Amino acid sequence: MLTEFISVFQVAGQTVLKIVPITIALGLVFAVLTHWSACNPGQVWWRKREIATDILYWFLIPMGARFVRIGLMVMGAAYIYGIHGSDALIAFYDDGFGPLAQLPLWAQALVFLVVSDFLSYWFHRLYHGATMWKYHAIHHSSSEVD
Repeated sequence: MLTEFISVFQVAGQTVLKIVPITIALGLVFAVLTHWSACNPGQVWWRKREIATDILYWFLIPMGARFVRIGLMVMGAAYIYGIHGSDALIAFYDDGFGPLAQLPLWAQALVFLVVSDFLSYWFHRLYHGATMWKYHAIHHSSSEVD
């Protein structure tokens, strides 16, 4: 049990190391682009009232989303393909993610784009529902758009 608990922290650390540089780079790009934004002319982004909220949301959501996305993929594959047990699940992923691995790369990319776009749309709709809105509302709470 302790080993699994420690491995979660190791994965979380790896996730942070992957997300932080990308997030900082995107933050810098968008900070520069806000200089020419018509949303809040003459206002600098670092004086925004909701800056702490925006920064926390910018960092925490990708990290949490990664764990949810991976968990849903693993559970979905186990359910769809009738996989029982961790050894069978590991073998499934070690052999190239099942039947999709037999498709050409362009077809895999097309399937990925269509499925991920479909799921992203419906998960975002789910966040706007009564149950998830209180967690998602922060995304829409900013009074200064940039």
